[in-house]
Amino acid sequence: MTTQNHLLLKHASTYERFNGSLAPEGCEYDAHIGAWVLEGTDVLFVDTPDRKRPQTKKEDIETGEDRKSE
Repeated sequence: MTTQNHLLLKHASTYERFNGSLAPEGCEYDAHIGAWVLEGTDVLFVDTPDRKRPQTKKEDIETGEDRKSE
């Protein structure tokens, strides 16, 4: 079986590479303090109450299918 005919490659989904900006809207990175601040201010982005929290795999709801310790 050649690599081109491998079952996983044959059925794999592909996605376009993301080339956009990951910077929070209305913020700029301050390299001196190593944090995102609101544009034109010294207010830390993490201190703003209405910021959108990043989504991670750890925030997914567990279905129980991968709970090996139970």
